[in-house]
Amino acid sequence: MQDRAITDIGKLEFKKNSDLKPYELFTQEPYPNKVCKMLLIEFQQKDEKIDFKGIDFQNVNEQNYSKYAYRKGSARGGDITFTTKFGDLNKKLNTLVNTQFPNLIELSETEEPDNVDFFKDWKKSFIDNYDQLKQELQKAYENQEKQDKLNSAFTLTIDIDGKRKLLSDFKSVQQLIAKNGIEGNYNKYGVVSKGKNKECSVCHQTKPEVYGFGSPFKYSTVDKTGTVSGFFDQKNNWINYPICKSCAIEMELGKNYITKYLTKYFFGKSYFLVPKAILPNDTEALNDALSLFNDIDYQIKNSEAISSTEDFLMERIGEINNNVFTLNLLFFEENPTTKAIKIKMMLEEIPPSRFRKLFIEVPKIINNNPLFKDIDYHYKKKQKQDLRFSFRLIKQFFEDNFYEMTYKIFMGRKINEKELHKHFMKVIRANYIKKANNEGFVERGDLLIAKCYLLQNYFSELNLINYEN
Repeated sequence: MQDRAITDIGKLEFKKNSDLKPYELFTQEPYPNKVCKMLLIEFQQKDEKIDFKGIDFQNVNEQNYSKYAYRKGSARGGDITFTTKFGDLNKKLNTLVNTQFPNLIELSETEEPDNVDFFKDWKKSFIDNYDQLKQELQKAYENQEKQDKLNSAFTLTIDIDGKRKLLSDFKSVQQLIAKNGIEGNYNKYGVVSKGKNKECSVCHQTKPEVYGFGSPFKYSTVDKTGTVSGFFDQKNNWINYPICKSCAIEMELGKNYITKYLTKYFFGKSYFLVPKAILPNDTEALNDALSLFNDIDYQIKNSEAISSTEDFLMERIGEINNNVFTLNLLFFEENPTTKAIKIKMMLEEIPPSRFRKLFIEVPKIINNNPLFKDIDYHYKKKQKQDLRFSFRLIKQFFEDNFYEMTYKIFMGRKINEKELHKHFMKVIRANYIKKANNEGFVERGDLLIAKCYLLQNYFSELNLINYEN
């Protein structure tokens, strides 16, 4: 996926949020598109003494998440502030004592000298009350509903003069997040990767400083020395991927938007659907594309008549009459632990007209064939219905090479006729064996044959079949 497509979305987000403070640009939602059940470890300051108060709850969503100052950190060093997702409680709490508190105290020495002793006292109270707060926190977590546990996190708060202070109320915490948001682009794995007076690979302007670890998604393997092409030296990674500060900020905002709003599912496969304006700096076209996707999402969520959300999305894209933007589809698998993504397939700069061809025009032609009218769908039920094309059929007959087939269909690559028939027979044979052994769901044989013929017609209308003598 071209980085310009990501930064263009980031530019729009930056303009919309121009009134935000720097730290708010880098604050993240713990669970995007979900309500996070935030457990508050409450302290109170009274007569210069800080005591543990108890555990409280708060619902956190896209409207109020910035108050809780969450930013994901590393697996080793923990998250950036005291706000963290629930997990191994011993490990999480020990990280607060041994990493987060020391980092905050160190930064406060320059940012908030008057609060250094306050943060030290808070840390001491945390340690003194460690066993009690851990016990109460664990109990509060266990008493939650199952779904709340899956979307649970915790943070620290403190009552001062009867008023609850959240982490975002402290200047040093704000600086921790803002600093990490920038530093993460050049300081990782114990290595600093910067270049001076070099051209940014995104905006193509010469900047006083460029960074080497600004990849928007974790699909780069610069953490392994042997896989870095910058002369096998991590500090030279800026040579491969130089990004300036402003582009790095816009890229992060673009990445956050894509993750939250443009993550889609195509018959069980995760992908990012990222629009890119044909003309550089055409913010109107890009904004129209993003608004369209918001409208489609709203329709899908509020309509019970949509049988296939995947086909519906593709059809709506195909209804666009002007090609003022193209679409990038990045199919991926995400590591649940590291959150690094493995790219499975990339479809770049696909115009809406191609979606119209694949999901509207050709299906309309083949669906009108009388062979696909009033077909028996069940062995026992007397239920007839028309067979219509859906990309779900591609998934059914080409499960083992779904990415390859999808790529060939979108990009207009030829498909070998023998390979086509081989996949048809594989599904028909497996269905016959299940019927003979009375195992699981079985489709009617004539229905499967009709599906094969419909798919053959689909590929033929697209002129994708490579016929052999």
